[in-house]
Amino acid sequence: MADRTAADQEPDPAVDPAVDPAVEAARLRAAAAAGKPEAYRAYAELLTGQGRLDEALPWWARAADAGDADASRTLAICHKDRGEFPEAERWYRTAADRDGGCAFGLARLLHEAGDTAGAETWYEHGAALGSVECTTNGAVLLAARGEWDTALERLAEASAQGDDIATRTRGAIENMLRDLEGWRGALARAEAEGDPEEAYEALRDLLDPERKAMFARYPRMVAEAEALYARAAAVGSAKALVDQALFIARDDSRWDEARALVERAHERGYDGAAYVLGVWAEENGELRTAEEWYRTAHEADGGHIWACFNLGVLCVRQRRLDEAERWLRATGLDGAEGVGGAGGAGGVDAEGRDRGPFDEGEERIVRALEDIAAIRADPERMPPAEWEERLPELRARAEEGGPDAWYAYADALDRLYRLPEAAEWYRRAGTPRALLALGRMLYEVGGATGLRMVPYYEPAAAEGDAGAAYDIGRIHDEAGDRRTAQIWFRRAADLGHGRAAWWLGWTSEERGGDPQHAERWYVRAARSGLVPPAFLAGRSMVRRGAYGEAEPLLRVACEGKHEEAPYWLAQALRGVGRVEEAERWLRVAAEAYPDVLAQYGKMAGLAMPDPR
Repeated sequence: MADRTAADQEPDPAVDPAVDPAVEAARLRAAAAAGKPEAYRAYAELLTGQGRLDEALPWWARAADAGDADASRTLAICHKDRGEFPEAERWYRTAADRDGGCAFGLARLLHEAGDTAGAETWYEHGAALGSVECTTNGAVLLAARGEWDTALERLAEASAQGDDIATRTRGAIENMLRDLEGWRGALARAEAEGDPEEAYEALRDLLDPERKAMFARYPRMVAEAEALYARAAAVGSAKALVDQALFIARDDSRWDEARALVERAHERGYDGAAYVLGVWAEENGELRTAEEWYRTAHEADGGHIWACFNLGVLCVRQRRLDEAERWLRATGLDGAEGVGGAGGAGGVDAEGRDRGPFDEGEERIVRALEDIAAIRADPERMPPAEWEERLPELRARAEEGGPDAWYAYADALDRLYRLPEAAEWYRRAGTPRALLALGRMLYEVGGATGLRMVPYYEPAAAEGDAGAAYDIGRIHDEAGDRRTAQIWFRRAADLGHGRAAWWLGWTSEERGGDPQHAERWYVRAARSGLVPPAFLAGRSMVRRGAYGEAEPLLRVACEGKHEEAPYWLAQALRGVGRVEEAERWLRVAAEAYPDVLAQYGKMAGLAMPDPR
């Protein structure tokens, strides 16, 4: 029996593996190393539970290669959480043809990547394999493109199998379709009477903010709403043209069509159309056009409150502060009149009546007026005089020069908050650097929508500009598109961007539960000089017993005044046997502990035990 492997030997009855995890780990590793398929997964699960995913992945792969579909799905999930989407897709596909869970994961992955047809195919396949989740999600995709009857049938099937999500979704779709029939009926009555106002009012509920999620989840409803508003416009409602355009504008490829409809509404005398055109121009970074349309809306409407407000904010951004204040006060809201005066923003009005709490609109106007006062009081937020002095020389060079001179002049105008002029010269320069500066100016200062500015960032990112790649990731993250954000943050981090690496580390640790992957990104982020990721990397190392590796990172964090770092540095020093030095750092940690608790609350105790 001397040639038996460790995997073949019975565990020592004197040692209970449930009490001694090390013995159980050794037994499972030996069994897995000996090629026992059932041990591959057991050992992989043990390592994963210990946060040692790097070591677990090869064993998950062996289990998957041996036909374990759950292992394939686990591998796919791990790689997806790490942002390794092609690898995630590969592992899902190894078992999707025979496992409903993998078919479901693959369909979701494809849907998130924009491959709706592929997602539908795999949801249907997974449903045939018995996955109720695939049945439900596949039905939702069918509903999204208007195949209501088939979708409801499949949701009924899933509901009968006990899927609560299917039950709720089916009810929501049925309610939505009842509402749709109601809108159609009310509109038909208005059409029969030839009443434009009644036609518009019949559809008012379509713009209820609570229906926003409905349109996002079921794009077919966008087409239905567009068609209804087109009918209302045909009755003679100019306002319906604008709302029809709002639904068309959800499709970027139809932007010109949407704008033309709103311009037509303006020509037909609807004052609100000019305001919408102003908002769209501002979102697109067309600052002069936005200002023109806001002024038109104000003049046509006899004082359009929100056109006045937006003009005020636009002027603030360009440091035209006197104009900004006039526009904000022109809104006529009581709250605006009180700012800066004896009465303040609260209390009583000019006639001595108690004033109720401000609505959101008044609060926004008051905050804008307060911001004007703060800018005036802070020289750092005003146009710098030295750049004003240099402007004539830079202008002369720009008129005689090329892209570099145009960029230099645009940069000076940008610093002086002369945004429309700066935009013209940045566009004229047209280099990746100039376009990047243009996109940042319009998005970060000018009020443009981030996603619409991404094309200005892309040329610089394509040339290897880490900051541009990071900014694109940030824009997508703020828009709620985690997948695209993760792809761009990965590109930025690979180009050496510290904050991108920090984001990737945080995502792995907090969202994916992958401390090893997180630690690697924290280390890369720390190399760029960032203090928080240096602390996070060092703490991770202490937790896994790598005390010597942790020490230099935690010293960087301590030098950067990170309040939690002294405690963990003390643990690292104790781990390498330097007890006296560890005690000194523990005293530092004890002094800082009350401030840490005050800053983070009692939850801080979970991350840093009381060192006192």
